Amino acid sequence: MSPRDFVQAHATDNRLFSGRFFSSEPLEVTPGDRVGVVLLVPGAPEKTEEVLPFLYHRLMLPRGTRSGWKLWLKHFQSQFSARLLSRHIIPEYRSIGGGTAINRLNREQSVELKARLISTDLLPGGVDVSTYIASPFGTPSMVQAARELQADGVTHVILLPLFPQYALETTGKALSMWESLVQKRVLDTRPTLAIYEFSTRSKYIAALSERIEEALQRFPRHIRPEVEIVFAAHGIPTKGEANHRDPYPSLVEGTVKEIMSLRNDDRSYSLSFVRRRSWGDQVSVDLRERLRRMARAGSRAVVVVPVDYVTEQFDTAFLLDVRMREVAEAAGIPHYQVASGLNCHPLFMDGLTDLVVESLVAAPSEG
Repeated sequence: MSPRDFVQAHATDNRLFSGRFFSSEPLEVTPGDRVGVVLLVPGAPEKTEEVLPFLYHRLMLPRGTRSGWKLWLKHFQSQFSARLLSRHIIPEYRSIGGGTAINRLNREQSVELKARLISTDLLPGGVDVSTYIASPFGTPSMVQAARELQADGVTHVILLPLFPQYALETTGKALSMWESLVQKRVLDTRPTLAIYEFSTRSKYIAALSERIEEALQRFPRHIRPEVEIVFAAHGIPTKGEANHRDPYPSLVEGTVKEIMSLRNDDRSYSLSFVRRRSWGDQVSVDLRERLRRMARAGSRAVVVVPVDYVTEQFDTAFLLDVRMREVAEAAGIPHYQVASGLNCHPLFMDGLTDLVVESLVAAPSEG
């Protein structure tokens, strides 16, 4: 996508802050209709040649509104940064098995969700449901997902971002790019609903709490009582008047509050927003400093809990579990664990199923 395409798609659209590109009202369906549930995911490059364009799209997606010379400047900065970062990212991706393993988890979620929807008796009768995955960053391709949906004869669309908290850089961009596919006639116009966030849904919160319990079991028994929780969230905007309108930070804080409320505030915890100066080596500046401060305060055991990803990602598999582990151990924290992603956790998948079921209603019969 060229810089001009970015402008046309979303660069000056204030809906980036509210997500109101599509209706949030339940879709009315009748027997014979086919519903396509599109899981909007972070994605990951699966081949070496995909790394550079993937990084470019991560970097190029503008924060707030940009147009004119500022957008073109961002375009050239993103190209340059992507080339520099790719030299580091490619070997790091290889060290965790590449992006294929990451995208496989999203495919498993898609298959599991479809199976649950097919087996439930809560959907309107006679309605067929298919699932698809698409990333605003390039892999898996949003255009390919749209073409598959078109070829399958889908009559109604549910856009379900697997970003729990709405952010203009993730869900906002994904929704605006999907709208641009309709405007460019890659995809015909059809009734479409978008689910904006599920940051405090009870089954999502309960699934996260269970992942914390699983992580705590990896600590020696005598250490468990002193384990502190550090919740990690990614990509908080740090400056710019437009960025203050992004609901993401407050939604993340709401997620953390609900988790600890469910756990009855059973241990010390903190929230670390991962500030990005550039995508790659600088992604964990805030967390790095927090771990060092905790070590100086006498902390010996920490579990890091990503709260805005629902599968294992590069940020968790390498940056948190490898690089930040090195930081923690060097700082004097000998016991360090990272909670696993939700992936296909039964409670989480139940929650996604509920979201789809709630999005569909039987159209009133005529006469």
